[in-house]
Amino acid sequence: MKQPSETNGPDENTGPPYVPDSDLPTVTVPLPGAVGQEPPAEATQALPAITPSPAETAPLPPSEATTADATEASRDVRPEGPADGTAAPEAVEDDLPPVPAPAADTTAVDLPDLGAEATQRFSPEDLVPAEDAATANPVPAVPAASDLTGSEPPLAHEPPEAEPPADAEPPDAVVDEESAGHVSGIEGGGIDPRAALGTVPIEVAEPTPPLGTDTGEEGWHELVESVYGPLSEFYERIDARLREVPEDVPPVGWAPHIAAVRALRDGQVAGDWDVLARFLVAPGTLEGAEGLRLAQVDEGDEARVVRDAVKELTEADGRALLIAPTPEKAAELLRAVEGDPDVFSLLIETRPETAEARSVRTRALPPVEEPPAVEPPEEELSAEREPPPLREPGSNGTVEFRPVTDPLPEPAAAVTRAEPLPVPEAAPPVEPEEGPSAPEARVRSAALRPVGEAWRLSWQTEARLLQRGLMSLEQWPRDAAALQSVRAENLRRAEQLETEKADLARAIEEARAAAAEAEQAAAEADAEAERLSGVQEEAEAELAGPRAEADRLKRAADEAGAEAAALTRTADATYARCVQIDERAKTAQKELQGARQAEASLTDELERAREALPGAAEEAHRLTAADADAAAEGHAAYYRLVSAESALSALRRKMTLGQRLHVASPPSELRGLRAEVKARTREADEAATRAREAKEAAEHAERVRRGLASFVSEGGARLKAAQEAQERLGTELAWLATEREKVGAEHQGQALRASEAVERATEAGLRARAAHQVAQAIEERANAARTSREEALAAAARARSDAEAATERAARTASELARRAEEAAAEIAARESELETVAAAEERSRESVLEICGADPADDPEAVPAHQRRAMARIEELTGYLEGGRAAGSEVLLRTADLVVGTPAGAGLTVRGEEFDALIVADAGAVTDGEFLVGAVRARRWILVGTAGTRPPGYREYAGSPAGRLDLSPFERASTAAPGLAGS
Repeated sequence: MKQPSETNGPDENTGPPYVPDSDLPTVTVPLPGAVGQEPPAEATQALPAITPSPAETAPLPPSEATTADATEASRDVRPEGPADGTAAPEAVEDDLPPVPAPAADTTAVDLPDLGAEATQRFSPEDLVPAEDAATANPVPAVPAASDLTGSEPPLAHEPPEAEPPADAEPPDAVVDEESAGHVSGIEGGGIDPRAALGTVPIEVAEPTPPLGTDTGEEGWHELVESVYGPLSEFYERIDARLREVPEDVPPVGWAPHIAAVRALRDGQVAGDWDVLARFLVAPGTLEGAEGLRLAQVDEGDEARVVRDAVKELTEADGRALLIAPTPEKAAELLRAVEGDPDVFSLLIETRPETAEARSVRTRALPPVEEPPAVEPPEEELSAEREPPPLREPGSNGTVEFRPVTDPLPEPAAAVTRAEPLPVPEAAPPVEPEEGPSAPEARVRSAALRPVGEAWRLSWQTEARLLQRGLMSLEQWPRDAAALQSVRAENLRRAEQLETEKADLARAIEEARAAAAEAEQAAAEADAEAERLSGVQEEAEAELAGPRAEADRLKRAADEAGAEAAALTRTADATYARCVQIDERAKTAQKELQGARQAEASLTDELERAREALPGAAEEAHRLTAADADAAAEGHAAYYRLVSAESALSALRRKMTLGQRLHVASPPSELRGLRAEVKARTREADEAATRAREAKEAAEHAERVRRGLASFVSEGGARLKAAQEAQERLGTELAWLATEREKVGAEHQGQALRASEAVERATEAGLRARAAHQVAQAIEERANAARTSREEALAAAARARSDAEAATERAARTASELARRAEEAAAEIAARESELETVAAAEERSRESVLEICGADPADDPEAVPAHQRRAMARIEELTGYLEGGRAAGSEVLLRTADLVVGTPAGAGLTVRGEEFDALIVADAGAVTDGEFLVGAVRARRWILVGTAGTRPPGYREYAGSPAGRLDLSPFERASTAAPGLAGS
């Protein structure tokens, strides 16, 4: 990698000022066999698409092919500068060591003599007009990007014979405005960096249009392909080299850059491809372009401009991707907006966060003054003399191949000990490939972290809303059940009240109808009574005597009827007595049957008890004797035990003190006495056990004997009682049978007399009727008139009484109906009010459920449980987010975030499938084309904020990169080529 001019190598004290290759004034000449060399982007951004003719695509001459082969074979050899001091072409392969800086006493490059006129024409302040380009000396064209990987035919605007040989001097050529700028600046010893951003005027078959001329859409595609095709191939080469060494966790590499460049080349971008392509390859054509904004600010105002841009986007409900060249810069910019509660910010954290520091050089810092040399100890000198290893493992587990600076040792056969070793000529020191590695070679992973107050407030609000929704979901079943219960109760009560009112109304109608009928009957009866009164008076006047006889006969018939009724009641009483006697006879028969069964059972049991009583008495006597014997044996065993213990005690009292202390031998009979005591103890225990068992057996036998004796003695009384009950019940049954016969006979007699009385009453009526027939018509008229009048009067009285009762009953029922109707109306009104209240509460809770779940719970019963499960899971998830115990999902965060902040490497890992309304590039002067495209292809607008004079950092992986794409940023090129785009 090329080092800045302010740094010195580790093995040199002073060094010449370093001039980057991009700032050197160059003469564009065709290089034979320069496979993979890419023209500067500034030289190609205004070139039209040139298609060579078939005649011009012939194979190379033998001399050119040989030169190409030689160039291909010399890729691993460090190129030397030309002998005449002209500038050597830049190395193409990325694995070649950098070209050393020129000496301090020489100029940066040998330039052809252009004269004062050429120097004045190509001033760095003015661009070359089109008419001046046509009069300039012809310059060999740069090969197209499509021809860099294959054979190199001569270009269309240069004849094949004009190609100089490999060993020939390059022809004089007119330098472009970049070269002219450097020519004007050589006298002062300075380099104008703006010269690398101009357009190279080339004399071709057709004049090259000046900067800003539209070449057509197809021309822009070809120009983008020619500029970014080599960059894509370069990225693929360094990515493949990075992945040659397998690792457990490989770095991210340049895959996002490759994909972004490929998307640009294929036209698959979220925004306007034409604006993006012109901005990258020809920014001078984008004066006033929409969707692109460049803000050139001071160092202290960058955070403010970024914050204002983010605020403007969020107010328009847009999403922004903010990329910065370093994680520190991204975190610094994020701190400016993290306090805004309206901005949902995400920080892309990459792992590892810190860059490796393997190089001893510094970037963009003044040289460090070395302290006075101190003689190191002998051990350190010996350690320093040892050659360093050629392959040191890097921080990422890779092996760095460094070039050998010392000459190779000669074979052993060519050197002897007798002659001194030849001293090799001092070769210029080869500077090892040093410098920091690119973030793409260090970053292993990336994660999204929500930052700012907006996320916490949003999560808390969402959790509260979910909890409130759960409460609403729990309330609806209770409200629905309450509504259903109230409706059912109201319906039941309404039906009950309607039934009661209908019953009362029906009773009123019936009472009124009965009163009307009774009044009508009374009126009819009164009319009939008046008519019959006249008839009766006439009959009474005519039939005084027959009337008296009829009355007498009628009284006689009444008496006979009363007598018949009395006899009938008597006959009914005797019949009830017969039924009672029959029921008692059945009960007595059942009791007699039970007494007989008890007698038979007691007789059998007494017989068995009498038979078993002698044996039980004998067994009790035997066990009592055995108990006495066992007790005597126990006493004897106890006395023998006491005797043995007494003998043992007496012997122990006779023992001396030494024998008691087990010093002297015990007496010989001591062992026998002890054994006898043990035996007597065992015999006494066994005798006591036998005595206890014999006693228990004797007591049990005695209880059995006593029970049998008691049953035998008491069984006779019970048997006698059963027999007496049989006698008593037999006597009662006999009496009941006799009584039944007597009562039955009495019932028959009374029934006969009652029937005779009925017959006599009938006969008396017949005689009265026969008496009336004597007087025939007079008697019949008198009797009929009298009876009819009495019946009519009685019917009229009954009808009036019934009418009054019915009227009074109707009035009472009407009053009751009115009272019940008022009560029912009040109760129904109260219930309807309650129903409306409950229905309103249920409607509110159901609307809340519908709003929360999106479905009517009455139509979809599973909607509420499903939403409750989802809500509980979401509440747990949000609680984990707020407590820091759980990381939010990247997809959810990306869909919600208004601002995503990170480095290009982190953005390439995390926001692959996302699109943004705007891309904000902070410190845009330090962002390369590939890093810018990682976010640019995903955005519809582009905002670049940077300070003047900043450039992308140099990394050792970018050695041999296509010129102008990794050492200058799009922001710097656009700011210089199109100052109108850059605002403040």
